[in-house]
Amino acid sequence: MKKLLCILLLITTSAVAAENTPATYYIPPTQFNAAIQIMNLGFANIFGLFRSATGSFVFDENSKSISRLRLAIDAASVMSNNPESQNDLAMLLGVTQFPEISITAPESAAFAEGKASLKGTLTLHGTSKPLTLEATLNRQGKTPQSTGEAIGLSIRASFKRADFGIGDDPNMPSRFGDTITLMLEMQAMRQ
Repeated sequence: MKKLLCILLLITTSAVAAENTPATYYIPPTQFNAAIQIMNLGFANIFGLFRSATGSFVFDENSKSISRLRLAIDAASVMSNNPESQNDLAMLLGVTQFPEISITAPESAAFAEGKASLKGTLTLHGTSKPLTLEATLNRQGKTPQSTGEAIGLSIRASFKRADFGIGDDPNMPSRFGDTITLMLEMQAMRQ
């Protein structure tokens, strides 16, 4: 009987320890909304939504921290509410020559009251630069669509396009503002 209790205790302890160890989360393309916002002719911001993006990260339940964030956005999948803006955003980003936008944030950052600042690197238009990402932990738990654990994150970051060598269209100088805001919404599934 003692032996059986010891085995059960060991199994329970191992299961709890496994549940509380850092876990990798995958962001499926169907659960990742990536967009940019940029001023258009000084009148209003326009948005570009990317139809294809994916990524992963590690989340530590005990410390409520995120690490090893890796995001990949298919720049050529950019779309907008009208064909002219869509074409101009694609040209601005140079999607033919630079088809991928990537973000990495390998270091651990803890969430405090649901917020965390991630220090990472943005690679865009053939240039890599440091970038601070402001992350919000929306929700953690099971989803109605699956039995696995999920984490919902909202991430925002802004940067100067000039820092990435993104110039103006010679036919329409000063069309776009210099600040681009990244808006990332994701529901990641525990692996």
